[in-house]
Amino acid sequence: MNRSLRLVAAVLTVPTLSTLAAALVCWPIHDGPLGPQLLIFGLILATGISAGLPACLTWLTPDNPDPEN
Repeated sequence: MNRSLRLVAAVLTVPTLSTLAAALVCWPIHDGPLGPQLLIFGLILATGISAGLPACLTWLTPDNPDPEN
């Protein structure tokens, strides 16, 4: 997979997975007050993205960079 395609996949996958995780956690309290739902959803979303982006950057770096180029 080329670098551009991997970057697009990372940009789409990390927020999507974080949003799904937040939605699953907030589902049991969906009938409750909106404030705690938004707080929990936002915290999970921010944590997922902040943990996922460094992982994606590691994934996107070349395995054996050529120092001569």
